Amino acid sequence: RTFSLYGEKTVMENMQDAFTGTEIPRNMVIPRIIELLQKVNMVQRMTHIARDLSGGEKQRIVLARQLAINPMLLLADEPTGTLDPLTASTVHNVLLDSVKQGMSLIVTSHWPEAIELLTQKAVWLENGKVIQSGDSKEVVKSFMQKLMPEEKIRFPGIGSSIIELWDVKKHYYSISRGVVKAVDGVTFAVNEKEIFGLVGKSGAGKTTVSRIIAGITPFTDGELNIRIGDEWIDMKEPGFLGKGKAMLYMGMLHQEYTLYPDKNVLQNLTDSIGIKLPKELGKMKVISVLEGVGFEDPTELDEILLKMPDALSVGEKHRIALAQVLIKEPRIVILDEPTGTMDPFTRKIVAKSIRKAREVLGETFLIVTHDSDFIVDVCDRACYMKDGKVVLIGEPEEIKERMISIKEPENE
Repeated sequence: RTFSLYGEKTVMENMQDAFTGTEIPRNMVIPRIIELLQKVNMVQRMTHIARDLSGGEKQRIVLARQLAINPMLLLADEPTGTLDPLTASTVHNVLLDSVKQGMSLIVTSHWPEAIELLTQKAVWLENGKVIQSGDSKEVVKSFMQKLMPEEKIRFPGIGSSIIELWDVKKHYYSISRGVVKAVDGVTFAVNEKEIFGLVGKSGAGKTTVSRIIAGITPFTDGELNIRIGDEWIDMKEPGFLGKGKAMLYMGMLHQEYTLYPDKNVLQNLTDSIGIKLPKELGKMKVISVLEGVGFEDPTELDEILLKMPDALSVGEKHRIALAQVLIKEPRIVILDEPTGTMDPFTRKIVAKSIRKAREVLGETFLIVTHDSDFIVDVCDRACYMKDGKVVLIGEPEEIKERMISIKEPENE
């Protein structure tokens, strides 16, 4: 999930490195870089340090680096799986334009819409076997017929507020950019046992807000209070009696999660993350959590427990990482892009598992995502962010409509 960028270098420096060893004349490199960054709508980030970019922004820089060498064939593995709809549309247009100029394209994606838009022929794979191949539109149509809509029942047990933000700001100074307002006056409340969504395009500030709530990123100004039991914790207060007390009851799945590569799934969900239980009890707890994140087939469960991370698919790794958070049974769970690389079927399963975890364990969920469909599937309410500010708080369906209807300026 590092996207193979040089984290300490700027976007411009990362792009210049892509031209090393090419036959492009030196006087043409900078104009070509500007052209590529304009294509992926990243000119406004050329002086930013790569590590400070959002996941979607990193993905667009990687695409620009690949296009810099004018490839005859581009292998695009989940090119837009972790992007919001507006940014995904930008990337799709760049890929289609490159194909028109003679580049061949092979796409792997869990997103049926991307396959239908970007390809003429498609292969539907399941458990390593070909289910159907042929015209992309026909394959996608068959695939989507299996995806039956599921009614979302409103949860009756939502309580009073448990997280409260008031005019929270996160400003910092950059030598190249001056004062950067990553979060600029955010105010909202999350209720106990509520599944609350934070949505917006890449770089909107939603991940920064989630890290502030988790106590990882300090905020510049404003008020943030979290209720643990009957006690309100001021997250500005340092130490164990301050924000440290609240952090004990919070779990977070980061967008750039990591599994222990030398441990199998069972170990990744027990000893490796500090879960000290008798062997059989630990295994029972792991199986229960894995069932909750979509591993429901008993045979599949037995096999997955002994698999090493490098033998897992991207979607399987994401679900194991989600299980690492849920197995500790935190009071507040923060999920940053929990469905970024999941196919529609798995996404539905995870939505169901989150609702089930809320019902059984009484957890409160804050879900950070660009995926408006997932917000509709799982959330009770959602907050739409843009440029570090709150644009709208409301029903998930209302938020989805707003995301679809807003047209972003081209240079944003």
